[in-house]
Amino acid sequence: MAFLNNLGKKISDAAGTATEKAKDFAETTKLNSAISSEEKQINQYFIEIGKMIFEQDKGNPDSPMADLIGKIVNSYETIDVLKRKIEEIKLDNN
Repeated sequence: MAFLNNLGKKISDAAGTATEKAKDFAETTKLNSAISSEEKQINQYFIEIGKMIFEQDKGNPDSPMADLIGKIVNSYETIDVLKRKIEEIKLDNN
């Protein structure tokens, strides 16, 4: 009988441990999700700051960001050229 009681206690302990681990895992997952959400929000703020600096400094060749601003301007110009090509293709197909 002692064997069955001991076995029952071990099973009960194991079930309690498994339950506790499942709760810990759920809480960790929830916290990691909250961290990820905050990091996404921070990245959005960085994007907004970058856009503001770009708008403020795009006409300033002495800006410490002049090189990056130039790259952005070049990318916008490339996008415009590509959009015009798309429009030409659409017009040619009509």
